[in-house]
Amino acid sequence: MPLWRCLQALRDGEITAEALVDACHAAFLENHPAINALPVHDYDAARIEARRADAARRDGALPSPLHGIPFSIKESFDVAGWPTTCGDPAHAGRRVSEDSDVVRRLRQAGAILVGKSNVPVYLRDWQSYNALYGTTRNPHDPARTPGGSSGGSAAAVCTGMSLFDVGSDIGSSLRNPAHYCGVFSHKSSHGLISLRGHGIGGTDAAPDINVAGPIARSARDLEILLGVLAGGADGATAHMPLRPAPDRPPREFRVAVLPTHPFAPVDADVAGAIETLGRRLSAMGVRVSWNAKPAIDARALWRTYVLMLRAATSTYMSDAAFDTVRALARHADPGDDSYAALQYVGAALDHRAWLRLAETRRGFARAWADFFGEHDVLLCPAAATAAFPLNETGEPWQRTLDVNGEAQPMTTQLFWAGHSGLCGLPSTVAPAGRTAGGLPVGVQIVAGLGRDLTSLRFAQWLEDNGYAFQPPVRLRSA
Repeated sequence: MPLWRCLQALRDGEITAEALVDACHAAFLENHPAINALPVHDYDAARIEARRADAARRDGALPSPLHGIPFSIKESFDVAGWPTTCGDPAHAGRRVSEDSDVVRRLRQAGAILVGKSNVPVYLRDWQSYNALYGTTRNPHDPARTPGGSSGGSAAAVCTGMSLFDVGSDIGSSLRNPAHYCGVFSHKSSHGLISLRGHGIGGTDAAPDINVAGPIARSARDLEILLGVLAGGADGATAHMPLRPAPDRPPREFRVAVLPTHPFAPVDADVAGAIETLGRRLSAMGVRVSWNAKPAIDARALWRTYVLMLRAATSTYMSDAAFDTVRALARHADPGDDSYAALQYVGAALDHRAWLRLAETRRGFARAWADFFGEHDVLLCPAAATAAFPLNETGEPWQRTLDVNGEAQPMTTQLFWAGHSGLCGLPSTVAPAGRTAGGLPVGVQIVAGLGRDLTSLRFAQWLEDNGYAFQPPVRLRSA
């Protein structure tokens, strides 16, 4: 059952919190040996907490918004007494003393933690594997990736090990796992959800570009969770106010559809599913604008995004690693716009160069504002392909993807992360179809800054019209 239905069943006395934890534990026991989504877990402690929640409900206590709902959390979020390692063996013995802001809000709302979901080392891959916890696999095909860096999150929710998870996203880390695993996710507007307590020693509530957001089996679940998670680090006012959705039904939204882009071509299986969705919307009377996009130079956006992305993540480097990067940046070809070259230049940016990029970004933000003056949502890919075969050789920028029969640098698909992510726009991923081989395809639903409810309401409408979560075949047939 989706979270929203479980809340109804709890209120109506049809089920108990303990039974929900038991169901998640049963799914864990059945699927974790093959999928490895929740390497850190404690269902026994969750069961004790669930019994307390059930007793409180029986005693007439006013239930909180998520009273008795089992959840998991991305390994990179601090949980008091639990490890936060970001997949690095050097932090294997590290235990934290306080909950992250996200975990604190969820617990205050009555949610019950069952485990922490797997990640790639320092959250830098579209796969989720590390030397501490091993490899997480896609529930639809265990030979393929569930995505990254919130891959364990999506795999756990897909298999029912938890009813929802919360991940982070700076380079499609929420969006591609939802797309690969056939679940829903929401990348929130920048600053809407506090990231304090995320990462190793993370104290910044709103680090540049990076955001938090939920993963669940229903778009309605995402809106419920956003209502709990949204707000500043002090629990009061959000950095970015949440704006209302348009005062009309989603059927009357002005929809732009961009199935692929010449700068970052998308595989025909993925682009085709989005095109088919667009045609169906048009046939239903929805106002569809094909291949619409903001007035932004794609190459300039790519360069700005990669440079600012790597500037933002450089703070996690050791001094020795940073010295190496600075040496590599000094020898970089100024005309080389490949990710392999730009990553070093970005990590070593001086403040003056960063400020110039920030001005360029403000220009992109104005172009997006103009675009969303004419459209309510943009439908586009979350990644270049459906879930790809596991490949743990070398670094991500050294690997390729097969896109329409040609090798494309794996990092090229970062375009679909930075396209909207650089300017902090909200994006909901919803199931949009299947490839010819039966793998899930998601659609990225982008809305204007602070318009999280707009993308969420459109995702809910799609869900009502058949674009819903479907369990993996092996689970449906079990």
